[in-house]
Amino acid sequence: MPGINAYDFALLALDSGIQIIPLNENKRPLVSFGNVEITPIFIETYKTYYDNATMIAVLCRGLWCIDIDVNHGDEANGFASLESIPFYGELDKNANETMIQQTASGGMHIIFKKREGIDYSQKINYLPGVDIKANDNNYFVYAGSVTTKGVYTRNELPPKLYEGDFEKRIFSKRGNYYKQMEDKETQKVNEILKDYDFSHLPQLNGQGGRGKQAYQRIIDGVWESRNNDLFMAVSYAKVKNISIEPLKVLIGTVKGSDEFTEEEFYKTVQSAFDNNE
Repeated sequence: MPGINAYDFALLALDSGIQIIPLNENKRPLVSFGNVEITPIFIETYKTYYDNATMIAVLCRGLWCIDIDVNHGDEANGFASLESIPFYGELDKNANETMIQQTASGGMHIIFKKREGIDYSQKINYLPGVDIKANDNNYFVYAGSVTTKGVYTRNELPPKLYEGDFEKRIFSKRGNYYKQMEDKETQKVNEILKDYDFSHLPQLNGQGGRGKQAYQRIIDGVWESRNNDLFMAVSYAKVKNISIEPLKVLIGTVKGSDEFTEEEFYKTVQSAFDNNE
């Protein structure tokens, strides 16, 4: 907002459908705005607050924002978090084509237009150092705002629609990125299990037999052989139509110097599916 005050800028921004509110020096709103449309009348009503504001914010109405911090309370680095996920290349391409803001503390806002058919919501700590601001009553500090740490700046690009799968992943279900990944893996296993028949395996006759015992051993933490017990437990779970989620306690267990990884877990589960086809 160089050259004009927050009042003038808020009125000007409405021409582009952007709703602006004034903030105090602690980034707190100076006006009540929840579920209230920011109109010329609203801005005129609170003209004094806009006139005196040194910081302003954009409401996430028609927009959503990936808020990246480099010191997110627990010193998490949001840039490193994003670089570690398989969507990073796709996100980087989109970021180079849309509005980006540099925050006064060294972070970044990546801002996109909302599209139809997605249930946008706020996701705090979606990744370490990364918040998603997308609810209509969420907001992000806008370029030109002045803090004790410096000034917020931005590039000259307008917000664009995100192209790719990361947006769909973020808003596909509740939870942060890791919870969504966990749910996805569970769904993948359930999809594989639902059509596979283990009834031909002799240890599954009766009320569970060896499979039931293996299932219980894993839950109790007294498994004999991780691979063999997991194989029998998954087979038992299929026949009895019970969840294999409790069996994930095996992941990360250590025998000697051998850690049972998530990859090994699913590899063993898959081997149970493929056995004796």
